[in-house]
Amino acid sequence: MNSYKTSIKLNESPNRVFSAISENLGNWWGKQTKSKLKQGTVFKVSWGEPWYKFKVIKFTKNVAMVWECVDANQIIDGLDGVEKEWVGTKIHWNLKPLENRNVILEFEHEGLIPEFICFNFCSKAWTHFLENSLVNYLSVKEK
Repeated sequence: MNSYKTSIKLNESPNRVFSAISENLGNWWGKQTKSKLKQGTVFKVSWGEPWYKFKVIKFTKNVAMVWECVDANQIIDGLDGVEKEWVGTKIHWNLKPLENRNVILEFEHEGLIPEFICFNFCSKAWTHFLENSLVNYLSVKEK
């Protein structure tokens, strides 16, 4: 296994899901330093002292996006040596439209492997953020 992967069926338009993963990370994941991502954007996502810096290496609006982790200050209580584990890994977001305004979000954290010290913690965190935080954020209808 070379990565953590999951997919989620969402009762949302690709536009709304893409907006959540490119412009509104602070509403469901972590504080985002750049409000609008595009090809080549370098940005941070943080929770105070812990943070990740990403570069957008692929951006196809409402279809797909890939981030490469270019620096990190990962801090996980009880886990030593994890600060830079994500550096060089890639986050893939792919949207597959379905009928009736539904979409499948295919997510892959390429390089998040079982050999990483943070693998169990990080894979559980991704599951929580995607299946709970993102889904809950999207369930609140915009006015």
